[in-house]
Amino acid sequence: MVYIVKVTSVDYCIEDEDVFDNYWPECQDWEDEDFDRARSEIYDGLPQELILEVECDRKDLDDMVCDAISEETGWLIYSFDYKILERKSSKSLL
Repeated sequence: MVYIVKVTSVDYCIEDEDVFDNYWPECQDWEDEDFDRARSEIYDGLPQELILEVECDRKDLDDMVCDAISEETGWLIYSFDYKILERKSSKSLL
């Protein structure tokens, strides 16, 4: 089955290593609040709403939506919500 889903309320996994990757070398002498600010800047630049097309069995949909968000954004995910907008049969799963 192919599902078109609307994803909302994405909670991205943004670690200190991600901040280092985006702000090196200026982050070498940063305090905790500097890392929090940078983490917020990264987070604010990421989409909170996505429309995705996912092909899978219904029982795998949660995992596949999570993977699709990561593929689309390049970030790991802690949590998210989604709503199925449309279902279409898939020839490749028949």
